[in-house]
Amino acid sequence: MNEIMESASALCKRCGLGEIKGSIEPVSGGLMHKMYKVQTESGTYALKSLNPEIMKRPGVMENYAVAEDLEQILEENGLPIVPALTFDGKKMLSLEGRYFYLYRWQEGRITDPHAISPEQCYTAGEILGRMHGIDAQNVAPEEPENSEVDFREFMKIAEEKESTIALCLKENLELLETAQEELNRARESLPAMRAIDNGDMDPKNVMWYDGEAHVIDLECLSRGNPIATVLDLALQWSGTVEKNFLHGNLESFFNGYLHAYDNGFRSYEDLFGIAYSWVGWLEYNLRRVLGLESSREEEIHLGEAEVRNTIGRIKYLHDIEEEVRKVLEKLPAPDPSRYMTHDDRLCYIDLIFEGELSDIPQYALPEGYRFVHYRSGDEMAWIDIEFSAGEVLNKEHGETCWARYYGGREAELPGRMVFIENEAGEKIATATAFYDIHGNADPTEGQLHWVAIKKEEQGKGLSKPLITNVLHVMKDLGYTRTKIHTQTNTWLACKVYTDLGFSPEKENFLKNRAGWKMAGLLTGKEYICR
Repeated sequence: MNEIMESASALCKRCGLGEIKGSIEPVSGGLMHKMYKVQTESGTYALKSLNPEIMKRPGVMENYAVAEDLEQILEENGLPIVPALTFDGKKMLSLEGRYFYLYRWQEGRITDPHAISPEQCYTAGEILGRMHGIDAQNVAPEEPENSEVDFREFMKIAEEKESTIALCLKENLELLETAQEELNRARESLPAMRAIDNGDMDPKNVMWYDGEAHVIDLECLSRGNPIATVLDLALQWSGTVEKNFLHGNLESFFNGYLHAYDNGFRSYEDLFGIAYSWVGWLEYNLRRVLGLESSREEEIHLGEAEVRNTIGRIKYLHDIEEEVRKVLEKLPAPDPSRYMTHDDRLCYIDLIFEGELSDIPQYALPEGYRFVHYRSGDEMAWIDIEFSAGEVLNKEHGETCWARYYGGREAELPGRMVFIENEAGEKIATATAFYDIHGNADPTEGQLHWVAIKKEEQGKGLSKPLITNVLHVMKDLGYTRTKIHTQTNTWLACKVYTDLGFSPEKENFLKNRAGWKMAGLLTGKEYICR
């Protein structure tokens, strides 16, 4: 205690907080770092002493730097957090090879894990939703970070060291390996999204004072997948950590979250494997108890307790899986009135329709509009339309897409690419009767490409006339069937294609069930394969 007292005194003086008054008090609760209450001449503070073993990990300083930047963004957006104090432009403080954070003392109590109320769950979910909603984005698909814990090797080491956890590992080996497999399958199924994220916002990291929540311990802030995190944290807030699952708390957490932020995804029941993300915490504590992280007795004893606790939680989650799925299946549907025709707030999942071209109706354009075909030089008009509709990010992205799909094929476009012009002769919508540019499709099968209507022209009855006109062009070119690529964040197009008699392509339907469920909830249609 003398060592931490000396460190606290030196840091408070350096930071201009004055002399320490009395002794410092340890604060319970942290499983990795140590926290102390410090009273100085200028006020009361919390001092966090970061675990020296954690600070030796590769990349740890970069991770903390990211967390500090994101913490600043949360402050600017008014989230109820307890941020680290900044001194001379820095949050993290170093002293003689050790690292610390200082905070203003926050009155209140940590969430009681045995008495979490539905109201607390709603508030916690709402805070997480506000956090994710700041800058959630659809991103390019990436290979998931699969868990590769070798439980058999850990069991072998435990047996060799005659560790007290050897028998526990042996008895649960098959369950742990199955849990890890389910976790990896769920991660592989996640839509590719990123948001400011705090996977550590479990009940022990939220304080309550006069009924208000205050999120603490923000050093795990990162950019993560919001779909994975909300499911993981909702389960923790609903009592699974203490092996007392409450349906109403799970519902309340999601209700608060979806009130603040809703990306439209509703297939959480198919991602139950995310619940087994405890596998990562288990691996860390196996290394702890076996002396692979540190030889300190305190660390080994903490590791032993957490190994047993974590295996118990994984067993409990396995036992309640069906109960949890039933709650997740009944989450409220997304409200379509919250979304635009093309809305990048919606989770992006590829969808493919298919169907015959033998019986396509023809819808007439409203008065004041006319169809025209591509002429040389129309590339910029195409890019302008796609940009306005939100299909491309900017002019440069539009040029890249044009080059990929139509570069070198411009001679074909007069017979395939259609525009709608308004009375002023401005091109305001487009679609193309094309084919698989990779040459993999049946030659009798066309593809409807890049359907877009300028934002200010949407809602004027142009989509069905445009689509049916181009499908007739496709039919006249000799195609008998078509595939139509779309996605969940252009959800209203799904209703149009369904009304025209098209149905989901079987392979896409089986692969992207979550996307078809989203489209169905938003459009009120039931999507089935024919």
